[in-house]
Amino acid sequence: MKKIFTTIVVAAFTALLAFATDSYSVKSITGKVQFEAAPGNWKNLSVGQKVSSSTVINTSPNSVLVLTGESGDVSIKAMQKGTVQALTSAGSAKGGIKKGSGISKNGVAGAATSNSKGVATASSRASEAKADMDWDE
Repeated sequence: MKKIFTTIVVAAFTALLAFATDSYSVKSITGKVQFEAAPGNWKNLSVGQKVSSSTVINTSPNSVLVLTGESGDVSIKAMQKGTVQALTSAGSAKGGIKKGSGISKNGVAGAATSNSKGVATASSRASEAKADMDWDE
């Protein structure tokens, strides 16, 4: 009974993968784009390579990946990591940092508001510690 159940589950899973798997072809690559060949083993993508919708893709900064599928060309922008299916779905393919996203040009230190005291540095923390304690010199 256990063998029959296992066989049915494996057959159903295989059939599901066969019908649900979309195949994409890499049309163009700008920058460094990698895919996960095995868990923890990343390899570079190349133009013309075939990838499935379950392939995990990682795009580095300033890179763009263009895939060709049944529904046309799909562009995956910089700094994206996930399966092809998740990255090509509506809304997810719009990656990168957008203007007005809350990150300032000056980074965290430039994002201080009038209510905050700014970012403490090592020298300011040392000065505060010296003022808190009596030092014998």
